[in-house]
Amino acid sequence: MLPPRSTGLNRRGFLRAAIVATTMVVDVRRTRAQDIHTIGLILPSASPIATQLEQGAALGLEDANALTTLFGKQLRIETETAANGAEATARASALARRAGVIALVGGAGPDVADALRDTANREPTIFLNVAAIDDRLRNERCARRALHVTPSVSMYVDALAGWLGARRVTRWALVADETARSREIAAAARVAAASHGVTLVNANEPSQIALIALDGAALDEGVARYRAAHGTTDLAGIGWSSTADLAPGGLIGAWIVGWHPDLEQFSGRELNARFRRRFSAPMTELAWNAWTALKLIGEAVVRVNARDAAGVLAFAESAPPFDGHKGFPLTFRRWDQQLRQPLYVMGRGAAPGGTDVRGSRSLLGSVPVRDLDSIGTPAKDSRCRITS
Repeated sequence: MLPPRSTGLNRRGFLRAAIVATTMVVDVRRTRAQDIHTIGLILPSASPIATQLEQGAALGLEDANALTTLFGKQLRIETETAANGAEATARASALARRAGVIALVGGAGPDVADALRDTANREPTIFLNVAAIDDRLRNERCARRALHVTPSVSMYVDALAGWLGARRVTRWALVADETARSREIAAAARVAAASHGVTLVNANEPSQIALIALDGAALDEGVARYRAAHGTTDLAGIGWSSTADLAPGGLIGAWIVGWHPDLEQFSGRELNARFRRRFSAPMTELAWNAWTALKLIGEAVVRVNARDAAGVLAFAESAPPFDGHKGFPLTFRRWDQQLRQPLYVMGRGAAPGGTDVRGSRSLLGSVPVRDLDSIGTPAKDSRCRITS
């Protein structure tokens, strides 16, 4: 019987190799565990808004991890639902303490953005606002650790005034009520009117276009009353969520949104197509906001090796050019932590002869064409005082 052939590895060598291999596996697992960064996604109760935010975050996570995994890093999402500010505070604080989230993403729902802003100031995390458009969050309620991806009311209304003013549509009827959101839009309209030569008139006076400063259930009711009194005057408004509440037959003359599913320039076509393939739905501005938040965090993790919220915040404040497929390098304004970005106009697309060929929610153009700081509250008028 032939003796067994030597393999060049005795028992002691085998054990040593096994120990080294085991140590390597443990080290790899430990490294991987250390390089997994958790993001807290705070969603409202089941609704179209929750779906859009969740889908945008999911695609943003995929795109971010396509880059981070090349560097041995990974992002993950923990999702919580909050119907109001009290629930948001409890869920976000628990995420910060239990999961050590590198950032909180959300802002939809009554008082939710305020709660997440306060949590980010109290816990070692930051808040990326992807849903709350309130100007006061960029002014009296601003905070260094609250970054605003979604545009503000004043940004929307300034963009609207610039677009309509360039087309000599300068006499607006204001359709409003006494709700807080309506008052805020009306106040922004008065400021924009003074800058763009717009005349605001009451809803019962003749006008070129009607600014609908309403949302939710009040929107269709207000439009119906206005139409009954004035016929088929074109409508103007702000934000994808509010236009989603508008009846499909509403004749939109100029509605300002942060993203449009028909955008084709600047690789927008590819992003919109990937979203539609993934979810069989159009990419709205809420979805784009959530996608952007995840992508920004991923870039911070890779480009400056951010390992915690402070690292992500430092990255954002260093004004790195972010490609959001909007044709401009997007950066955060230091005076109020608002993301600079162009906005989009949707309305009735007309053929050269004036025939409506695409519908009232067609993409008409973008605003501004040059200076991104020309929309929204400028530094000289800001009431934000960031101290730390």
